[in-house]
Amino acid sequence: MHSEEENCFGCKKAIKTMKYFYKQAIDYKPGYFILIIGSILVSSITPFINILFPKYIIDELLGDKNTNRIIQLVAFIVIGNMICNMLKNAIDENLGKYADSFERYFNIKISRKSIEMDFEHTENSDVLNQAQKAETGMSWYSGGIDGLTKCFVSIISSIITLTGVTVVIVTKSSLLLLVIAITIGITTILNAKKNAIQVKAFQGLVALNRAFGYIFWQLSNFKYGKDIRLYGADDMMMQKAKDNNEETTRVWKKQALSTLPYNEIDSVITAIRDGITYFYLGYKAIKRVISIGDFTMLSSAASTFSESLTSMIFNVQEIHKKLQFMNEYMVFMNYENSLVRGEEKVKKKDEYEFQFVHVSFKYPRSEDYVLKDINLTIKSGEHLSVVGLNGAGKTTFIKLLCRLYEVSEGEILLNGVNIKEYDYEEYMKIFSVVFQDFKLLSFSIKENVALGHSLQDTDEKVTEHLKLSGLSDKVATLEKGIETSIYKQFEEDGIEPSGGEAQKLAIARALYKNAPIIILDEPTAALDPIAEYEIYNHFDQLVGKKTAVYISHRLSSCKFCDRIIVFGEGTVAESGTHEELLNKQGGIYSKMFNAQAQYYVNV
Repeated sequence: MHSEEENCFGCKKAIKTMKYFYKQAIDYKPGYFILIIGSILVSSITPFINILFPKYIIDELLGDKNTNRIIQLVAFIVIGNMICNMLKNAIDENLGKYADSFERYFNIKISRKSIEMDFEHTENSDVLNQAQKAETGMSWYSGGIDGLTKCFVSIISSIITLTGVTVVIVTKSSLLLLVIAITIGITTILNAKKNAIQVKAFQGLVALNRAFGYIFWQLSNFKYGKDIRLYGADDMMMQKAKDNNEETTRVWKKQALSTLPYNEIDSVITAIRDGITYFYLGYKAIKRVISIGDFTMLSSAASTFSESLTSMIFNVQEIHKKLQFMNEYMVFMNYENSLVRGEEKVKKKDEYEFQFVHVSFKYPRSEDYVLKDINLTIKSGEHLSVVGLNGAGKTTFIKLLCRLYEVSEGEILLNGVNIKEYDYEEYMKIFSVVFQDFKLLSFSIKENVALGHSLQDTDEKVTEHLKLSGLSDKVATLEKGIETSIYKQFEEDGIEPSGGEAQKLAIARALYKNAPIIILDEPTAALDPIAEYEIYNHFDQLVGKKTAVYISHRLSSCKFCDRIIVFGEGTVAESGTHEELLNKQGGIYSKMFNAQAQYYVNV
């Protein structure tokens, strides 16, 4: 939630936001601003063609009726408008390309920030909402750099036009300026009210927009087709989509009803202004104070003056509103990382020993400890199995080891050094991790296995690791082999891997990284019993002498490990070998294993 002080978007904050974006825009696409100057000049000149020349045509028609002069004046109007329109179309076409480029530029920046920010932010609903505000604030609501700049173009063009038409009006009928100024003052107040309503509605739509993206993405994602069909979830999904749409419509309707009175008053004021203008000029024309040509010119000038002044004030208010939306991008980009990032390099060596020293942890914004006073050592080259009931803290333990979160209390040491003192990127390189909710990308099998590594001369190495993970036979049947795309988003001949195949591919990726520490969170959860047996049968090949940490519910995997850690209620409840824990009467491990024993008897 934003505080009252944060919601007060004053001039200083607006200027700071404007400087922030235009500095990036100038550095990224300086040529954009040359086109903007051209757009201002064309927009400023065009109105005068249609204000001045018609007066002389009418005066000529009512006066000397010189055909050649009338043809010349008409030609000036036609050719002038044609040239201005051609220039405007050419400039707008190129500005549109720049607008797309700016949109992609800032979307990439949002994506990079999302990737590089502390992992804990990605599980924070406030941050996710802010990311949504950043994205929509730079697109739908403000139009980004292009939307902001169009307002400035309109303002500068309006100032130039106003200067010219003011001279025209003052020379013939200065009283019109007073009438127009009063009506525009009222319109300005009304527009400020409408802008405030729109900004408030934007804040209320953030969560709805997030839900909209999720619901409609799931509806159109073929990966969820089986579940939706088999469970008859189509009605439920459509109902959620309908509910979201109705709630969004309700917010928009509320906004529309709130702004309606101001729009109606604005229409009445505009009608009164135009009525007074035409009555006043008509009266002067009847009294022969001005000519019919002057009447036409002044009517057009008064209309242009009103439109230009209204446009100028409107766009000043629009800029303020757009900058509020765009400021949400700045808020997101300025989220600070809380993880301590040291500078010490992780020395490449054969031994990596970890120590958890009185480690306790609770998730941000929570008062409950997930882990409490954990003390244990993971020896170099040890194959450790971490087991326990759901919610015991197993995956959290791995997240702390990998520095996805900082410990709340205590410390974790690597070779006697607090892991906070190591360079963060260097530290991350020593882990190959397969989480239970791992993700495959809609790229080739090779790119998925060699993720984050150069693809040059990788074919043989990728094939080798696919063989180790038990997936080589499957890949050999594919026409494009390791170049085959995963999923069908981009390639019609892409494959939809089964759960077991996807798991093996993730394991191949972890092995390919060749990191000294391998961590598998539920490594066989999606595999059938035969595949499970194959994985464990090749255990030595897969892991060898590297340090390995396994989280598993299938306790048969524990037989292959040097030591087993049993988590219970956030603490290390038991520790020992498979035989030691199995012989511990009434122990957690013994109860869990015996309950599952019927599934392993023949293994």
